[in-house]
Amino acid sequence: MSTASRPERHAVLVVEDEPVLRASLVRGLARLPGIDVVGAGTVRDARRSIGVSPPDLVIADLDLPDGSGIEVAGELDRVGLRVPIVFVSAYVGRYRGRLPQRVGNEVLEKPVALERLRRLVAERLDGGAETSSSPFGVPDYVQLAGMGRRSVVIDVRGRVAGRGEIVIRGGEVWSARDERGEGLDAFRRLAFVRDAVVTCRAHEPVKDDTARTIHGSCESVLLDAARCLDEAEGGGAVMDDEWEAGGAPAPVTPSHGFDELFEDGVDALLGKRFAEAFRAFDAADRMKPGDPRVQANLERLRQMGHAS
Repeated sequence: MSTASRPERHAVLVVEDEPVLRASLVRGLARLPGIDVVGAGTVRDARRSIGVSPPDLVIADLDLPDGSGIEVAGELDRVGLRVPIVFVSAYVGRYRGRLPQRVGNEVLEKPVALERLRRLVAERLDGGAETSSSPFGVPDYVQLAGMGRRSVVIDVRGRVAGRGEIVIRGGEVWSARDERGEGLDAFRRLAFVRDAVVTCRAHEPVKDDTARTIHGSCESVLLDAARCLDEAEGGGAVMDDEWEAGGAPAPVTPSHGFDELFEDGVDALLGKRFAEAFRAFDAADRMKPGDPRVQANLERLRQMGHAS
C-alpha cells in the first residue's frame, strides 16, 4: 500500500478594496502551484473568510473602507492564527515605523509588481516560521487607532499577569480596566505588559454605555504611561536594539515636513528616546508654531526634564 500523501495546498487571503486590483492579485497568485486564493474587499469580509477558511498567509491593504489591515491582523490573533502577513499600502511612510517586524511579515508600498508578490508568497509559505507572540503590542494598536481616529477595543491577555481591555473612541482613549482596577492606572499597567497576547477589534460606541474614565489623545496618554514606567524603573530609559548596539539617534533634518517631524517625535516617545523626541517636536514647532499636539508633548517632556 502506498504511503504517499496528496500534495499540501496553502490558502492565501487577499484583502483589497479596489475590485480590479483584487481580482488581478487573486488570479495572478492562484497560478502558483498548490495555492488557493480568496479575495475580500473589507475588514468584515476578511473576518468572514478567516472564519470559514483559515488562511496560511494574508496580503492586506492598510486602508480599507470599514477599517484597516491592522484590524485584520487583530482578527487573526483573536482566533489564534499565527500566519505571515504582507501589508500593502500607498501610505507606507505613515505606517512603517508603527508596524513592528516579526518573522514572515512584510510591508510593501503600492504599486507592487505581481511577480514580487508571487516570490514573496512562495518564500513565506515554503519556510515561514510561526511565532507564539502577537504581531503588535498595545502601544502599536493605540497609536494606529489615534492616527486613524478609529474606535477599537484592545484586549490584553498576559501569560502570567496583566489582563484587561482598553477602549478607544474616535481616536481618543476612553477607558481601561484590568484585574486591579480601572482608569489611567489600568491603562498604564496594560500598555507595556510583556509576554502578552494582544488583539484588537472594531468598537461600536453607539451600542456601548461604558463610562469614560480616561480623557486624552492616544499620543498624550501613551506618553504619560511611558513616563510613569520610566520613573518606576528608576529613570533608566529602555532603548531599542539600535541604541543599545551603540547607534546614535536619527538626526532631525530640515528637509522633513511637519507631519514627518511629528511622527518622528511620537516614534521616539514610544521608544523612550526622550531627548530625540524633544528635538523632533521642537523642530515641528518651529515649522508650524502653536500646534496643540506638539505643544502638549513639548510641555510634558519639559516637565520630565528632557528639554534640550
